[in-house]
Amino acid sequence: MNIFDNIKSLLGGNITIHQEFINKVIKEAIADNKVLRGIVLSVNEGFLNAAVEILAGETPVSLSLDLSLGKYEFNRTNRIIELILIRPVTIQVFGVNIKTKLAAEIDRPAALNAGAPTGLIDMFSYLAINEDRFVLDFNKMPGFNQALQNKLGFLLNNLEITKLELQNENIVIQPSIKFF
Repeated sequence: MNIFDNIKSLLGGNITIHQEFINKVIKEAIADNKVLRGIVLSVNEGFLNAAVEILAGETPVSLSLDLSLGKYEFNRTNRIIELILIRPVTIQVFGVNIKTKLAAEIDRPAALNAGAPTGLIDMFSYLAINEDRFVLDFNKMPGFNQALQNKLGFLLNNLEITKLELQNENIVIQPSIKFF
C-alpha cells in the first residue's frame, strides 16, 4: 500500500486523508520512542480527538485531548498549524482522571542533565503547548521536509493549503500548487 492508496483526490480538486493513514504515519514515527507509547487520532466533524499514552518513568499515563483547528499557514516557507483545546485535557494515571489545561515548556540543559529522552527534548523545537493552544511547526519537525521530498517531491514542496477541514474520519485539504 502506498501514499496514493491513502490520499484520494476528490472532485473539485480536494485531497482527503483518512485518519487510518495519519495514525499509521504517527505509529511509524514514534516506533523507537521510549516515552511515547502511542498516539491515536480520531477525526470527527469539526474537531479531532488525540489519545496519547506515555511512560513517566515506569508509570503509564494516558491523555485525551479534544481539539479544533485554529489558524494555519501551509506554504513553501511556513508550515504551521494551530490546534485549540475545546475542553480540558483528561490525564489518567493510576485510575485517577484529572481534567486540566495544559502548558509545557522545557529547560533543555536541565532536561538533558535529568536524562530526559532526546526525542522528548527535541519535540519542543516544533511543538508549543500553551494552555489552550498547540502549535505545530512542520518545518522544524525532524524528517518532515525529507518525507515531503521522498513521497511526492516537487509537488508537495510547492503545496499551499487554502482550506483545511475536519470531516468524519478525514482531513480534507483544498490545495494550491505555487511554483513562484
